[in-house]
Amino acid sequence: MTHSIQEITAETSSLPEPMLQETLTSKHESFLLSEQTLASDWNRPEEDEAWASYQ
Repeated sequence: MTHSIQEITAETSSLPEPMLQETLTSKHESFLLSEQTLASDWNRPEEDEAWASYQ
């Protein structure tokens, strides 16, 4: 399910500040952890070769 920035903003605007900060921090940490995990696959010579024609 995809949400627009406006929908996400509307949904989170009613959260109490501490809960909003916790939610944003949790999401940010999840994104960082995902990036680190995926980077192990992305940063391989095989990936560079596979995507070379798109650069």
